[in-house]
Amino acid sequence: MRKRKVLVVGLGVSGKAICEALASREDLHSLEITVTDTKPESEIPIETLEQLSKIGCKLILGTNNVDDLSQFDEVIVSPGVPLEAPILEKARIYGIPIVGELEWAWRYVNSPVIAVTGTNGKTTTTELIGSIMKRWGKRAFVGGNIGVPLSRAIIEPKPWDIIVLEVSSFQLDTAPSFSPDIFIVLNITEDHLDRYASFDDYARSKMSPILRKKKEQWAIVNGDDKTIERLLLEAIETKRINPDRVLSWSRQNRSAHGFIRDGKLLVRIPNRSEVTITLENSQLRGGHNQENMAAAAMASIAFGVPPEVIEEVFINFPPGHHRIEFVDSINGVEFYDDSKATNVDAVVRALEFFEKSRIWLLLGGRDKGGSYERLLEEASRRCRGIVVFGEARSRILEAIRSWHGDKTSWEIFETENLERAFMTAAERARTGEIVLLSPACSSFDHYRSYAERGNHFKQLVKEWKRLKGR
Repeated sequence: MRKRKVLVVGLGVSGKAICEALASREDLHSLEITVTDTKPESEIPIETLEQLSKIGCKLILGTNNVDDLSQFDEVIVSPGVPLEAPILEKARIYGIPIVGELEWAWRYVNSPVIAVTGTNGKTTTTELIGSIMKRWGKRAFVGGNIGVPLSRAIIEPKPWDIIVLEVSSFQLDTAPSFSPDIFIVLNITEDHLDRYASFDDYARSKMSPILRKKKEQWAIVNGDDKTIERLLLEAIETKRINPDRVLSWSRQNRSAHGFIRDGKLLVRIPNRSEVTITLENSQLRGGHNQENMAAAAMASIAFGVPPEVIEEVFINFPPGHHRIEFVDSINGVEFYDDSKATNVDAVVRALEFFEKSRIWLLLGGRDKGGSYERLLEEASRRCRGIVVFGEARSRILEAIRSWHGDKTSWEIFETENLERAFMTAAERARTGEIVLLSPACSSFDHYRSYAERGNHFKQLVKEWKRLKGR
């Protein structure tokens, strides 16, 4: 009998994890693993190459041109690889099954799963739920798109009490059977339109575990989000989900299962006691974080966690890096790193956080195809200046001029990169004002990640303090 042949496309965090998981779950005498990545060998960490070689993987690096693609029984693709990539198009012609890392690992999961998606707030909500479960005494795996692939969970011989996952639309696109026990949709706003044909395609990707429902599950959703409401109604009307298994939170609807008002969350889940969770004592500030906490609390209560455990975690949970993170105050000017704000909705939430403050906003990076209109409306009320930088600067400037012509109340500057944008804002900001990096774009024009961009901003603040601080 010939060996079963698997092709792994993409050698990032997910690709490496899937190779190690394949080797741990399969008899190596009956499995042949080939890995391909367009990066040359010189750009792959030496420890990764050594590990893959140790478990017997064949490497094709610097190209995705694989000889005789028809020999493979399955293709497992990393979430960062576009589904229109030529190698995947060719695999479809041969009729080879294509799945993502999430889908492949899901086959081996026997633990209850809570999954979180949404345009913004996924990481915070996922980490909150994971912390709640651990504080409750459960052995919890926390991962997915958050940085630790699900494949890592299935390598462990000891079972998990609960698996908590952040899932992206890219992961859901290649996970047709993924159906967690509790599925949370935080919000859906324009993002990744450089990868999707339309906003509706992106929204349906986010909602796909509900729209293609496979089993009874809890759906916990934002009741104030019109896009979620529309697609949820479609799923209910076509009987793809039981409406009795849908829970919503809201700031506007008092009859929602979770109602946020005056820093508290009133939770009313069917067949459970009504409870009130205090949100205002948390270190997580802003209305958007109250929504994240509401989602985490409702999922945890549905899972059976006592309210006092949830409140204890909310009080002690530290804010994440690069999420409206205070960096320093220099001569009365405050500097904030919000590099994780890679779409318009995230920037709007950041601007709302500062209320009446006069802001110097740094916008730019690699454009993702969405509209900047909502951002500009909010900026008109809160910004004294906008500095655009990176690949997207021309499109952002065009959006500003189209939106309000030359009648904007703020000053506008164009620079090539973040360093020049920072200097432009720092030199002009006055006491009582804020310099905010909240880019509304991905970082991939100049950086490997939003974290690398945020760390560069922090270094610029440090150098500015050394130069000007007193």
